Amino acid sequence: MSDSVILITASPALADYWADSLGLQDAVRLADLAALNRHGVATDSLVLVDLAQQHVEEQDIVQACRHCRVLALSSQPSDAEGLYWLQCGAVGYAHAMSTGDLLQQMFETVAAGGTWVGRSIMQQLCARFGSRLPATPASPLAAKLSERELAVVEALRQGKANKEIARLLDISERTVKAHLTSVFQKFGVEDRLQLLLKLTGG
Repeated sequence: MSDSVILITASPALADYWADSLGLQDAVRLADLAALNRHGVATDSLVLVDLAQQHVEEQDIVQACRHCRVLALSSQPSDAEGLYWLQCGAVGYAHAMSTGDLLQQMFETVAAGGTWVGRSIMQQLCARFGSRLPATPASPLAAKLSERELAVVEALRQGKANKEIARLLDISERTVKAHLTSVFQKFGVEDRLQLLLKLTGG
């Protein structure tokens, strides 16, 4: 898989850390997004981008995100920066120095077609997309769900975290996760954001 993975950072130490954590010693390494767009990489390559670069043109971000699956990694993550990159088309946003185990989880999630973002950003995105759903979903998709699963989706569309959903519905957090897993399977999605996008027709 390393031939379709590109590491973009001006820091050789950071590139080494990512490569060692993910077992990608042979991954292509580039200095910036402009180089990626000039390099002519395979469509759907997985690109890890260090956001510590001084200045990145928005057109380079959008072009990279259009052709590749971009995981944006920041040494000083913020919700505003994460939302910006996700709006440009990135499939994930996280801390550049995440632990090796966490980097592996992120990598596997986005490689499988999922989205990776922190809890705060996920809640904002769920609330944003969830607000587009009618108060009581009447779509044929919603007909697939049990009454309890509909209640979980309703709480999810408000941007609530699993713990808040559990408290609201007076069930355990484990039960919330079980309902979400069932709902994800019914709709063929990997995460809550993909679910809400599917329910909104996005």
